[in-house]
Amino acid sequence: MRRNWLLYLVIFSLALNFGTIGTFAYLHYQNQPDKSEVAVPPVPTGPLWHKINLDKAQRQTIQSLFPEHRRKVQEIRLQMAEKRQQLFGLLQNDNTPTSAIQAKVREINALQGSLEQEMVRFMLAFKKTLTPQQRAVFLNRVQSRLCGAEACRMGPGFGRQRGMGRGMGMGPGMGPRRLPPPEGPR
Repeated sequence: MRRNWLLYLVIFSLALNFGTIGTFAYLHYQNQPDKSEVAVPPVPTGPLWHKINLDKAQRQTIQSLFPEHRRKVQEIRLQMAEKRQQLFGLLQNDNTPTSAIQAKVREINALQGSLEQEMVRFMLAFKKTLTPQQRAVFLNRVQSRLCGAEACRMGPGFGRQRGMGRGMGMGPGMGPRRLPPPEGPR
């Protein structure tokens, strides 16, 4: 009888140790930045410059555009992160009016719009320095980077999950059907 208790005690001790180690591992990896959240630039400059074959003057011109662009993008992203934290604070409070949450979402949307405008401004300035052949390579590279090479070739709607957006066969009236209630005595 005493051996059974000793066996149970060892098993319990092992389970407790594994649970503790698992908790520490979870907490350690929870604090690691999620790679999916790290913003990927539309086109990495190193490989792009080799494919476009920029000359020295073009590289200098383009390099002069980067500091201002990076500063603006970082500033907007910091503002967005701050607004998202504020939004999360509003969501945590049970008494927050919906109008306040919607206003915060509109602020985040406005910042997202200004980020898109900055990206377009930079890409237009970048594109001005290129020859027509270089522009074609650049735009092709950006397109494949932004929407995935396969999805762009297949056209709009390709790659969407079933039931999301307007895919093939998902027009009006094509959602899940509801069966009529069974007939007969209840």
